[in-house]
Amino acid sequence: MGIRKKATLRTAFWRFLILLLLGLCSAVILPFCIIILSTNMGITTNANEIEKNIQYIARTIATRSELTEMELPVGCEYVRLNKNYQVLDTTLKGKDLKRALEYASTGKKDSSYQKQYILITKDKEYVILQYMIRSQFTNAWLYEHFPSPEILLYVLMGSNCIAVCVLLTTIFARKLRRQLEPILHATEEVGKQNLDFQVGHSKIREFEEVLLSFSDMKDSLRESLEAQWRAEQLQKEQIAALAHDLKTPLTVITGNADLLGETELNEEQRQYTEYITNSSEQMQQYIKTLIDIARAATGYTMQSKTIDLVSLFTQMKTNMEALCRAKEVHLHMEIGEEPLAVFADQNLMERAILNVINNGLDYSPKGGTIHVRLDKLEEQACVSITDEGKGFSKESLLHGTEQFYMEDQGRGEQYHYGMGLYITSAIVKQHNGKLVLANASDPVGAKVAMYLPLIK
Repeated sequence: MGIRKKATLRTAFWRFLILLLLGLCSAVILPFCIIILSTNMGITTNANEIEKNIQYIARTIATRSELTEMELPVGCEYVRLNKNYQVLDTTLKGKDLKRALEYASTGKKDSSYQKQYILITKDKEYVILQYMIRSQFTNAWLYEHFPSPEILLYVLMGSNCIAVCVLLTTIFARKLRRQLEPILHATEEVGKQNLDFQVGHSKIREFEEVLLSFSDMKDSLRESLEAQWRAEQLQKEQIAALAHDLKTPLTVITGNADLLGETELNEEQRQYTEYITNSSEQMQQYIKTLIDIARAATGYTMQSKTIDLVSLFTQMKTNMEALCRAKEVHLHMEIGEEPLAVFADQNLMERAILNVINNGLDYSPKGGTIHVRLDKLEEQACVSITDEGKGFSKESLLHGTEQFYMEDQGRGEQYHYGMGLYITSAIVKQHNGKLVLANASDPVGAKVAMYLPLIK
């Protein structure tokens, strides 16, 4: 995996910072340009322009008899007073009028108040004009319905700065995430235990170094796991071969024990011969278990074909009843009539079903019932087998399908090798299905459900 010259994280963040500063400068300059343009177009005025106009208007008002003949600029208000400071006419209200009257009588202005006043003396009256030294709209409708241009300037500057920060941060985060995607993909694939994938690249040096480390780790881990898998496979094959090889001398021992039993033996010799025969049978069971373990671990040789589960259960019903009758347990089957076709090995499926039934019989009370049910759930067939025993313990629900797991014998009467549900689970998984352990409520007992995909 070659490495081109990559940008560092520091470089990426410096680029982001420079772009952010340029963006913020643009966000501040643009509103100023808009205000200047609007002033040149006569939409707004300069901050000191109204004061110049007021000075001119004040001189004009002083020489004219009627104020109504004057056209006051937008934003300029007035109050006319007689010589006793009584209001003759005004456009001011509330606090503005109160401050104007106070200014007329005392000449004092509130320095904390933004509005300015100018007193015009005429022959029979006084005129006070109120105005603000700030930029404003020349259009009366804009002046009434919008904030002043200065406030709009600050609002635009603030909103532009926020928009620039959000936009550039979003863009930078997306670019950074694109560079992180190969790392996220690599971790996701390793989490899925998939080591057969190509590690991607990143334009950022630090991320590329991490990806290179991931690639080396993946290759090393794959080689290690492959070596471990080969060793385990060899061990399983050796166990299976050894189990088969043990059958030959065991057959010789069993045959000779049978021959000894046919000769004239005293009571003690006959007892020893029975010990040999019983031990040989127990060893045969152990060997059978070893062979089952090897087959379940390495995968059964399957001869799959399309089979109808309803027909399969109908064929197996006689064997199921015989098993239940031997344990003095009743069999209750609900299989329906609608065909449920699956692609499976018939012998293996029969073995899986009988394993579960045998397991349930071992834990069923005499006179109890084994409930066998076949249902269609969307695109799956569900085979559920429920006994009327004490049910699974919490530990059994978690570990019941593991090799050699043996529950506390309080649930049953016989000793088990802990292979029945393990083998069943292996068979079901090899058919792309799922085995689920649960405790049923109606009837009360342990429930084992096998879910198998139906043929579409």
